Amino acid sequence: MSRTVSARIPTKMHDELRERCNLIGESINDFIVACLEIGLHNSSEFNFGDELLNESDNNP
Repeated sequence: MSRTVSARIPTKMHDELRERCNLIGESINDFIVACLEIGLHNSSEFNFGDELLNESDNNP
């Protein structure tokens, strides 16, 4: 069973979140669940796409 959580976040943060999720091919829900896992348990198996961001930063 799962529960629903609602949060108000700044528009810019939501835009960045949506862009990141599109880049890595994951849902916003899965991304947020992984963030909560890290916050609560200090670990997550989720691929946050940091490598993809580093690659796109290096390719103008």
